Amino acid sequence: MATVETAFRRAREHSVQHMAACERAFLPWGETAVTEIVISRAATAVSVVPFTQPAEATSGADWIWWWVDADSAYGMLVQAKRLTVHESNWRFDFGYRTTAGGQESILRATAASLNLVPVYALYLGTGGYRNWEPCPDDHRVMRCTSCVKRSISLMPALLADPAIVNDSVTTYERSVALEELWKPSSTRTLLIPTLVEDMDPELINFLLTPQSGVRQVAKSMIDQLLRARAGQFTAVSPSAPSIVRSGGHDRLGPVFPDLPSDSGHWGVPYFQHALEPLRHAPPDYVLEIQSGEFDADEVASNMPDDVTGVIVVRLPQNG
Repeated sequence: MATVETAFRRAREHSVQHMAACERAFLPWGETAVTEIVISRAATAVSVVPFTQPAEATSGADWIWWWVDADSAYGMLVQAKRLTVHESNWRFDFGYRTTAGGQESILRATAASLNLVPVYALYLGTGGYRNWEPCPDDHRVMRCTSCVKRSISLMPALLADPAIVNDSVTTYERSVALEELWKPSSTRTLLIPTLVEDMDPELINFLLTPQSGVRQVAKSMIDQLLRARAGQFTAVSPSAPSIVRSGGHDRLGPVFPDLPSDSGHWGVPYFQHALEPLRHAPPDYVLEIQSGEFDADEVASNMPDDVTGVIVVRLPQNG
């Protein structure tokens, strides 16, 4: 069985091959086809449970991703978005400026109902498609490793504002390559000093100390939000902690039960938004999938119609 790292590398390579073939034939490459390639190649190292319910009828069908290791679990609701490039302008159809029933609102509402963080999987095409715009990660040559890996990246949905995410710089700043998601990052977490004053010491240690495995996956999401928050002029919200729902036992519930209530420009307590899904243990349906003793129809019956399936990624403890 392939390692998780090898499986995701192959998923990206095969996806890029497909996108390149489409580009050579002057054919548009779509989100659904690339998602199928990513998931089918990743299936050599992760558990994939597709549902038979008609999620395709909902624009932008979503997959639940659970990242699991020996002492933590982190859940995402992931929706794919492809990049459209026109000269130097980048565009993703986030559906951000829509009615309450729009795609972006549905993604957030569904994620909240399942206690998951809503995330966009960004398909950036081949390096040539995006003109090899330089990535910010130790970029020295046009086809540097970081640039190549960024063909499939993840971005917290809270950051997906098309008025801001409209070029390579903002896209790279607000996202992380899928293959780098669980690996220790050399990028320093940006924290507004007034946020730290009443913050739980364990949370401060988590944010300022390199992580690996599942906790790095969660840290990569909150780091993107904190970096964007540092550029906002909105005053820090009062220091009362957000109330995080209990898991019934402190070793089964959230890793950080007391989180800052700051909401920034988003009007959402973003610490809770990004870190509540970080749990000491995954929910029962994930444990059943890991054990192989599950009924896909029963799992699907407890999910909203716009969820296509569940993916469980078991990471090595050292990341």
